[in-house]
Amino acid sequence: MVNLLERIAKLTDLPADTVAGVPKIVLSGDCRAVVENHRGLLQYTESVITAAGGRCTVRIRGEGLTLRAMDRRVLVVSGKIFGVDME
Repeated sequence: MVNLLERIAKLTDLPADTVAGVPKIVLSGDCRAVVENHRGLLQYTESVITAAGGRCTVRIRGEGLTLRAMDRRVLVVSGKIFGVDME
């Protein structure tokens, strides 16, 4: 299945993570996280933000976390980030 997705990504000139539907997480230091390809929020507090990621769950742990932006594909989280877990 993975080889098929990689071939589709090459043929369509799209990133493999987009084709496979897995989340892409970009951290900017310890104060900002961008989660692409999410499937919605599961938990939102000042210390934990959890998003469904299709095949996995993305959990951002920290202090003073706020959701700066959210649309169908992207979440932007700011605050003091202690860690990011994927399960």
